[in-house]
Amino acid sequence: MDRTSASRSAGSWLQGAHPADLLYGAIVTAAVLVTAGGHGADVGKVVASWGFVLVIYWLAHVYVHAAESQFHGDMRRLPHRAVDAARAEVAVLLGGIPTMVVFVLVAATDADAYDAAKLALYFSVALLAAVGYVGARHAGHDRGTAAVEALGASVLGLLMVLAKTLLH
Repeated sequence: MDRTSASRSAGSWLQGAHPADLLYGAIVTAAVLVTAGGHGADVGKVVASWGFVLVIYWLAHVYVHAAESQFHGDMRRLPHRAVDAARAEVAVLLGGIPTMVVFVLVAATDADAYDAAKLALYFSVALLAAVGYVGARHAGHDRGTAAVEALGASVLGLLMVLAKTLLH
């Protein structure tokens, strides 16, 4: 499979996997690492903070999705709408996993939480850039345009790295 085919295949997969929600999960995870992964932080507390924040963020998505569905004619009661919304928004949870896996793996090598968070943040920058690139290629843009998209997509991650540097 050539690179163009690989980009399009990845783009097709991302399209079906709700890329916006995956990105929200990745960005929330990066934000937790910025705030909770400081010098002297406990790895377990960082992971617990991440889980708590990501689940709250997901529940907000679930509620908003369930509430919004009423404006589109969904007459079912909240519990039924919420179950459907929870399924529809699960990508928010999934989007946070890759960066946190990097954090945990790096922390398992005896790195402190600060260094593990920093490396996981760099990973999140690469992840955001990759999604930007794959999305642009999936849309049919040439490699140069896709590279610009990737750079633009990585800016939010780079801002997170800057925030971590300034906060800790």
